[in-house]
Amino acid sequence: MMNSAKEIRSDILEILFKIDDVNTLESIRHQLEVVHNANKEDLPAFLEGVRPIRERMSLEDLISEQSYKPVKYDEFRGKVDGIEWEETLDELLEALAK
Repeated sequence: MMNSAKEIRSDILEILFKIDDVNTLESIRHQLEVVHNANKEDLPAFLEGVRPIRERMSLEDLISEQSYKPVKYDEFRGKVDGIEWEETLDELLEALAK
């Protein structure tokens, strides 16, 4: 059975009232504003990736939120040394300059 807009709105509010983290609420607000504004005007597609700058965000919070897992240099070298490039370094740099 399909939910009405009123029921969905009520469910969303119920979830929101359980959230105390300011950063999470700011992120949700921004996402809702993007969706709401997209309905009003045609925004460039790249704006979907734009997120607001959050105040009071520690490095530890960022690492935790993004599930950051560092890579050791030896692991990195082992993977990239096995890549066979078809282009020369000059060709790759030239492509970046275009």
